[in-house]
Parts: sequence; structure tokens; C-alpha cells
Amino acid sequence: MPTARIREFNAVIKDIRKVDVLFGYCYPSTYRVGMTGLATHIFYSMLNAREDTSCERYFRYDVPSPGHSVETARPLHDNHIVGFSLTYEENILGMIQMLDFGGVPVLARDREDKHPIVLAGGPVVNSNPEPYVDFVDAFVIGEGDLVLHDIIDIVRESISREGALEKIALLKGIYVPAANPSSVTRLIMKDIDSVFHPTAQIVPDVPVGAKLEPVFGKSFLLEVARGCGHSCKFCLVGHICQPRRVRSIGRLKEIIEIGLQETPVRKIALIASSIGDLKELEDLADWIVTQDLQISAPSLRADIVTEGLLASLVAGGQRTLTIAPETGSESLRSAMGKGLSDDAIENAVSLAAQAGYKAIKLYFIVGLPGETDEDVEAIPEMVKRLSSGRRLRISVGINPFIPKAQTRLQRNAQPPIEVIRYKIRTVERDLRNVPRVNVESLDPRNARIQAALSLGDRSIGKVIRRAASYDGLSGWRRAEKETNIPFFSLANDVQRLQGTLPWSIIKKAKIA
Repeated sequence: MPTARIREFNAVIKDIRKVDVLFGYCYPSTYRVGMTGLATHIFYSMLNAREDTSCERYFRYDVPSPGHSVETARPLHDNHIVGFSLTYEENILGMIQMLDFGGVPVLARDREDKHPIVLAGGPVVNSNPEPYVDFVDAFVIGEGDLVLHDIIDIVRESISREGALEKIALLKGIYVPAANPSSVTRLIMKDIDSVFHPTAQIVPDVPVGAKLEPVFGKSFLLEVARGCGHSCKFCLVGHICQPRRVRSIGRLKEIIEIGLQETPVRKIALIASSIGDLKELEDLADWIVTQDLQISAPSLRADIVTEGLLASLVAGGQRTLTIAPETGSESLRSAMGKGLSDDAIENAVSLAAQAGYKAIKLYFIVGLPGETDEDVEAIPEMVKRLSSGRRLRISVGINPFIPKAQTRLQRNAQPPIEVIRYKIRTVERDLRNVPRVNVESLDPRNARIQAALSLGDRSIGKVIRRAASYDGLSGWRRAEKETNIPFFSLANDVQRLQGTLPWSIIKKAKIA
């Protein structure tokens, strides 16, 4: 049994003889990425604030063992509940492997009363849980902080696993496949100003730049807003996290002040899918800097960038501005609901250069419905314009279009892999000799896997189970061949995307 522990501040270790419910919070990828996610801190703090519950964390990679907790090496199978957060589609492989390592039967039908209840939440299962029903006892559809306490209460009071699941199935926003419900309504909270926000956040005691350091460095994660008010046709968050809800600047300052008393950091990482939805963003950034704190902001919409905002971000130590034009063509951008002009993008980059930024990250999508060769060629043209006459390093990220369940493009087929490859090569070729420009892209085969998992039904559970036993892309190909299920062609099968969709059981959000 592993004994080595990761040194951390604010980790909670309880005497399990004095609690009723043991909860294993699982992130099926690296420790670094899992500890960058605000959800990890929210659920960990919420659960450990209860006297009757002990929550410990599990990660797939970069920990002594994926089947034992980082706090006390508690075996995964010793928990009453294990909860997985699925952020990306291929996380499902890590989930299956963690269950296997942890001594929990991978298939829900094989679990007995002695085994923990397996929960799953996150954007992947919120859009379409059907590909994962073989492995999960109960899905949280919507925002988990609305129902997590109810789940704990039920498990604490139940005398059997089966009895607990029967009661959990009656909760709003919970999908228990074994209960065979006709529909499940997604739960979204109306007000986030008064909702719990973790202030004593876990910080790994590692050197700057170490493998285990979170993506934003040693930071206090501040949730500024939930949801997005823009609803681009291809964007999952803009469809499943409506409406946009923003914390008041007064509440945000209060959270920071308390948080910095309890968390040993001097950097604030702003968390929101659309950070510009906070009207007082410039005021908040300025206030953070005047407190002698560093600041990190996520991707910004180019049309909300101001000279004052960028000045505060630079003063707070940020040196890279991230913008997602999505496409170099203004007309295609408009057709996709992005509503962002070329002039706004140009202006944002100019302001960034003047403010002292050193680098720009630009994110684009190729293969969108209606895209022409001219639209693809407009990407390198835009990048060349933005780089001309400026001493900025520009990182260009190219992602293939991945149709997502629940979005307005859910019935649109993904282009063939060879077509996607051609589009990516077009951008790479035209930018190959442009100084200070670097292009990175997602392998179209991985995009095809993600699309299949997003759009699939229960039948692909067999493919997933096999793929989890192998490695890499070849593992998915081998799983497809062994199961005789056309996994790789699923996302560009137009006929298959007609009629009733597998995720139709998920209904419009109910505001709690």
C-alpha cells in the first residue's frame, strides 16, 4: 500500500471513526489539472465542512496510486460514495481505470451492497450521460452543489446501497439509469452571490514550475460567474449553463479577503466561462492589484478589453492575453453566433501590445458547418495582420469542430478526418515562416473520439470498456474492431444524427 503523500496546505484529514460517510472525490486525469479545477475545491470544502463526512481526493496520474487517496492512502473501495468529475470526454478511460485500480467493479451491474455508490458529474455527462450508463450508478445533471448534501443525507440514513439509490433517484437533477426515468431536469441555481465558495483552498507545497503545481500557479481560485450570456452555436457551456449568473463585486472582495487569510498565496485566478459578463471587471482587477496581489484572467472577449483592464492585468503580473476569435472570417463568426468583429480583435491586440503584454494566444476552430476554403485561409491572414509590426509572440491553437450534444449544432456531422487534416495543414503552411508565430493543433483522430463520445448512445459503452484496457489511439481502433461497433464513423454519420437523440431524456434547466 502506498505511503508517500503530497505535501499540501489546507488538506483535511479526519478520524474516520468519528464520521458516518466516507466520500472519495475523483478526478480521472492529472493531479495538476484536477487541482486547477474549482469544482475540486468546492466539493472538497463543502463535504469536509460537515462533521459527519470525510472527503478525500483521488487522481489518475502523478500520485502514488490512483486507487488510494492523497490524504491518507484510503483505498477507493472503502468509501461509501465515489464521485467523478468528467471535464473532457476521454476522461472516461481514466475513470474506468481508477475504479479498477481501486477495487470497485467497473460495471454498475456487478456492484454489491459492500461497494460504494459511483456518482458522475461535470460538463461531459451533463450534455449526454448515455455512453457512460454501464459504469455509473447515478449522474448529477446540473450544478452538484445543489444536491450533494441531499445525497450525503440519504446515504447516511440508508441501511442498504440499493435503498440509498432508490431514494437518490427521486431527487431532482439526478439520473439513476437503473430507475429508468422518462426524463431528468437539469438543475441550475438562480443566485450564486449567496452560494458557498471555498476560502481555505488546498495549495500543493511544491517549487514554482514543478509538475504538481496547478496550471495558474499557486493561486486562490475566485469564481466570478457561472454560465455564459452569448450562446455560440458550437459551445457546450453556453447551452447547458444558462442563464449567466454573476457575483457582486462586494461579495467577490469579501471572498478574497477571507480567502487570503486562510490560503497561503498572493495571486488571484479569476474563474468564469465568460469573465467579461462582470460589468465591474476593470474595477475588480484594479482593486486586486492595489492590494499588492497578482492576478490571472482566463480568455477574454476582445470586445470587452479596455486600456484600464489590461493595465491592471499587466500590473498584476499577467503577460499573455488569450482571445478566441474561433475563425478568421467575420461572416462565419457571425453565423456561429460569436458576434465578434475583426476590428474588435485588432483593437484588443493593439491595446495589449501598448499595455506591455509579451504574448497572445489565439484559438480557432476548423470544420465548422458552412465553412469554405476562404474561411480557413482567413485564419492565417488574420494572424499575419495581428503579428505585423508588433513584437508579440503569438500562439495559434487550431481545434477541429467537435459537435456537442445539447448545442444547436448537435445534428451536424463532423467533417471526415482527411478534410480536417487538410484544413489544419493549410493554416500551418501559411504561418510556417511568420516570425514569432507558433501553431499547435489537436489531432483530428482525438477530435473524432471526443465527438463520438459526445454524440453516442449506450451501445458504445462496450467500446469504452475495451479501450480502457489498451493505450492511445490504437486502443480505440482495437476496441472498435473487437466490438464490431462503428465508433470512429459515428460522428460523421448524418443519418444516425436524425430522429430522437440519445440525450433527449435531459430536459431544460430548472432554476432552483
